[in-house]
Amino acid sequence: MINSFPQFIQTILQKIFGLFLRIADAFYRASVRSLYHSKIVGVLSLSWIIVFVTSGGFFISIFSETRSSGGQNNQQGFYAIDVGQGDSLLYITKDNQTILIDTGKPGSRIVQKLENILGKYRKKIDVVVLTHPDSDHAGEIENILASYEVGLILYSPIYDVRPDSQNAIKNIREKNKGLTLPVFAGEKLSFSQDTESVSEDKKEEVYFLSPSVSGMTTFASKKELAEDNYFSVVSFIKSKDLIFAMADAPQKIEKVLISSADTSDIDPNIFSWLFNLIGEKIDRNKFDRIILKAGHHGSKTSSAPEFIKKLSPTDVVLSYGKNNRYGHPHSQVLDLFDNKFFTSSSSSVTVSFPSPKIKIHRTISGTVYFGE
Repeated sequence: MINSFPQFIQTILQKIFGLFLRIADAFYRASVRSLYHSKIVGVLSLSWIIVFVTSGGFFISIFSETRSSGGQNNQQGFYAIDVGQGDSLLYITKDNQTILIDTGKPGSRIVQKLENILGKYRKKIDVVVLTHPDSDHAGEIENILASYEVGLILYSPIYDVRPDSQNAIKNIREKNKGLTLPVFAGEKLSFSQDTESVSEDKKEEVYFLSPSVSGMTTFASKKELAEDNYFSVVSFIKSKDLIFAMADAPQKIEKVLISSADTSDIDPNIFSWLFNLIGEKIDRNKFDRIILKAGHHGSKTSSAPEFIKKLSPTDVVLSYGKNNRYGHPHSQVLDLFDNKFFTSSSSSVTVSFPSPKIKIHRTISGTVYFGE
């Protein structure tokens, strides 16, 4: 790993790596524009883009090396920030590095809320992930860029496909002093500083599970291809907890994720579907909690019973606004988490969950924190 090299070699390698990513990104964006303007749209064209970029992602792990200077208030752990009807998640590593997943809707005062967590004098965020262009997820990105230096922005490839969001990501790229890149399934962020002395189960890493080729091939209609939610960046953070951030991914994406499961695997402590997605076995007994930031603010379009049963979370976070016009969270989803039942869509059979009772946390009551 790059961490084992002397500092001056690390600096040279980082510059070479950064240049490589910029060249690859320029080629990727030119390809997207070419495909769009030639009107080659649909599953084949978009799948080609994903295959092209994802193939590099399997060989190159995007990483953040910079150690940030912390504020006086920050604590290591996971924060689901109260941004009303929207999403914004923050993770602070043991080495005081930060990843912000989404920024909340316009006017949600995310900068002030981050200051309450990070301290007023901290002006660096290592990584920002924009899961998709919806304003309740990306509405405050310009305020973030005006208030913080951002080392790396990772964004959903839907930004580069849809004309109405191409200008948005262009503006973001121009305002961000660091790298701004699309992210695909198969890519990984590693935050651990000294990887030689850290055991595998203690490393803090972020894995990206979607969008992927297998997810794309399940979309039959142009309507689905045109919707942001189907291109939501789905990720999970591996630390002392396993934290799944579903953005607005619909049930179809959740079912695609678990469709890779080895049906012969009857051990509930091994996520075989994750092993097939990331190439690493995950033993849930080694983690304190399995935290799920439920998809789409608790809408019934997300949280497929099959997915929830397979994941068996210990804690669920619902991020939504008071008296929102969408009726989030849906009573059907609340019943799923509260009563721990699983109804098969094919047989309507009810099966009990084998896990302990799920704890439900709501950002409507204030920022939710999971830490030491």
